[in-house]
Amino acid sequence: MYLGIRPEGVALTSEQAKLLDDEFFLANPLEHFTARIHLLLSSELNAPTRSTHPKFFEALGLAGVDTLPTEKQRQDVHRAIDAVVLRHQCAEALERFLYALTAARPRGDDAQCTWLAVADSPAGMHAVATATKQAFDEDEHLLLKLLYPAGTVITEELASGCTTALAWINHATHLLLDDELPVNAAYNKLKHGLAVTTRDDVRIELITTEPSADGTVPLSAFGEGRSTPIFDRPLVTYLTRPRTKGKQPQAGVEAITLRIDVPTVLAETWMMANIYATLFHMAAVRHHNGAPPEGIAPRPALVVDRTPDRVLRGQPLGYRSPVTLPRDEIASTRPEGLAFAGQFIPMRIDLSSRRRGRIVEG
Repeated sequence: MYLGIRPEGVALTSEQAKLLDDEFFLANPLEHFTARIHLLLSSELNAPTRSTHPKFFEALGLAGVDTLPTEKQRQDVHRAIDAVVLRHQCAEALERFLYALTAARPRGDDAQCTWLAVADSPAGMHAVATATKQAFDEDEHLLLKLLYPAGTVITEELASGCTTALAWINHATHLLLDDELPVNAAYNKLKHGLAVTTRDDVRIELITTEPSADGTVPLSAFGEGRSTPIFDRPLVTYLTRPRTKGKQPQAGVEAITLRIDVPTVLAETWMMANIYATLFHMAAVRHHNGAPPEGIAPRPALVVDRTPDRVLRGQPLGYRSPVTLPRDEIASTRPEGLAFAGQFIPMRIDLSSRRRGRIVEG
């Protein structure tokens, strides 16, 4: 292997650890996620053809296949799925790297190695987040130490940058662990077998103007201050069961529908990637004793005061509804309702009383 490392025993030596981290810190997290964001924000996904991508079709090796057909009208849905996956990957990357910096301990007689600490981090995100939180609880200045060089005079702006970074770290944890609207379950369903359904033809909006007797609704009934959109973006729906603790009764099945506003999801991703890249750069500097070589990604500018609440702007995030009752009679069914950032509003959409209507000028 190009790293030039050979086993010297059952434990990782300090020399091996240095070689591994020399390589690891050549990565560029912000570039990685920004490049993916660029691709997802592109205006159109063009189908590959034998003339535009000859090497792909040569590898495919199928006679008579000169293009891969795609439905252009479904491109928004595909982008939405990829945006959710990318955001989750970024949140998990940030969480696991923080764990490696703050809570990880070498196994056995292994030397300290950041790359191995990330690779050896617990499989479950609960364990990762719990250990990291404990490290932060034990040192209230820990994040400042990770974000800024030793001896830095912490100005009001630098303190605000740290506060903003902490808000995005908490947001990453929320995406990975929150159970009110279990986004982590969506990622798992997408990752393991695509056990989801996607729609871009559903619109649900609350209006205060009652439809007329003939079922028509004036266009003026819609708009800011007059109506509240719930579903007006691509949707991903999946089935899951709420987590239970210890010997609590198993909950029933729930259907979760995520409303995916792609620009917002990608903005969340970039904000978390920015924090990740800053932590990564500072860790690389410390690894190289303050004198990083060429090839180390530059330190990005920390964003100040652009918190998750300001990025999400009060948008509805998704809808939760029960599908089955719990098997145990003492267990309760969670209420149906609409989720926002930090808020869940119980509500019920009565589809049994729906009727046809038509939006008209007026």
